[in-house]
Amino acid sequence: MSAIQLLRELIKASEKAANIARVCRKDEHLFGLLIQEKPKDEANTRFEHDFKTLADCLIQETVKYDIGKLFPELRKNIRGEENPNFTNACGESVIISVSDDRHETTENLQKVLNGDKTAALRLIDEVYRDIDLDDEGWQIPSESVSLDHEISELGIWIDPIDATAEYIQAKEKYSKFPNIMASGLKCVTVLIGVFETVQGNPIIGVVNQPFANEPEPNEFEGKVYWGLTIGDLKFNNIVSIETEDRIAVLSPTEQSKYVEFLKKQLKYDIVYSSGAGYKILKVCTGEAELFLLSRANTYKWDTCAPQAILRSLDGELFDLQDTLVNKSLKKISYRDTKITRNTGGLIAYRNIEKFKDFLKL
Repeated sequence: MSAIQLLRELIKASEKAANIARVCRKDEHLFGLLIQEKPKDEANTRFEHDFKTLADCLIQETVKYDIGKLFPELRKNIRGEENPNFTNACGESVIISVSDDRHETTENLQKVLNGDKTAALRLIDEVYRDIDLDDEGWQIPSESVSLDHEISELGIWIDPIDATAEYIQAKEKYSKFPNIMASGLKCVTVLIGVFETVQGNPIIGVVNQPFANEPEPNEFEGKVYWGLTIGDLKFNNIVSIETEDRIAVLSPTEQSKYVEFLKKQLKYDIVYSSGAGYKILKVCTGEAELFLLSRANTYKWDTCAPQAILRSLDGELFDLQDTLVNKSLKKISYRDTKITRNTGGLIAYRNIEKFKDFLKL
């Protein structure tokens, strides 16, 4: 299989996902129908309330359908964050699904939407929309690069909407550094990451920012970031942003002992932001030097795609606790697909030499 061909299709799938997210967010009638609180057994313990939306479920199933149709051998190895079981306002449980039969998928969505055919058709248009390739805009390489693993050794993690709370609330807040948002729609990302199970490394990552720019009120434009590492070959479309500031980007709930250490011992400027995918992306672009998360509240679907981009830039995402306790560089791994939580926290650096300086302290 061509790695570049797979990359193209992943980018197209991410753009279709971004379109669905934008359509759902823009249409007030549709958006009001879609929000549903997650059951307690599915909720992220970091939040008092956690939400899933039909947009989450529909995006996940659309990506699985599109990639699985083109690469049937991968279909059974595509995993996502969301349980596709959705309960409508009438209490009816419906499993979200996308199939070759457009009419069947439409009827499925209508059940979720309590018979709202107009809303269902609006979404269906996006589910089955053809996405035009934009090789120049997405800076896709023209080289022929083959995957060096069998299809059976590959898997995909999808986070259909990372930072769902920001997607729902859309409370825009800037940090003291204008290129890094504290909260809001710009923190929302679609994450699609390909990993190999032999060593557990992420090899292709696509991070799509559906709401990167707002040229007109409530009219949004997205941005796509990607990275690919096959053996010694590394490709990405990252344009580095030079900054003289030493910035550590953290979660607003980060433990004070880590915050104080970074500020006082390492002289970092601390920026609080939302969305694991967004924060790691800021390390990829060079706008932040470090991302640190001490708690075990991220999952493989949060980290696979942005870690793949980091690796294409010679950076890496490590297990924080193992790093601190054992002074070893334990990378976040995807070898065991039954393990979904990153239990030791995270630390991301693009510049490994600066990471070694961190370890000395």
